[in-house]
Amino acid sequence: MLSITSDASRTRNAIQIILNTVERRNAFVNRITNVNEESVLFLLGAMQEQYLTYNQLLDEEFMKLYTANPVNALTLYFLEPVDIIAFWEWEAAGGTCEKAIHYKLEKPLITLIQAIETC
Repeated sequence: MLSITSDASRTRNAIQIILNTVERRNAFVNRITNVNEESVLFLLGAMQEQYLTYNQLLDEEFMKLYTANPVNALTLYFLEPVDIIAFWEWEAAGGTCEKAIHYKLEKPLITLIQAIETC
């Protein structure tokens, strides 16, 4: 049986979340210089910061996604893995799609956990 480490699993999740369009995957391939775990994680982090700061999911699109599937919408909006437990914590803290938009306008690099603590 193949054993996948938690680091490898986190890397895979980051790739799926951050590189969620053809354009982003092509940008990653064009920018990667060394194909090793450290370089991949560094570039993924840099790209995540860039997308959160300069290329955020449009608010209207986020609101539509949130209505249909809030867990997936929060994952795409914060570019981090969000599961149902994290969503329940968000909801219990009074989190709404409007609050998420407000928090991201104030601080584009805020994480969902930070947003939950801010509620």
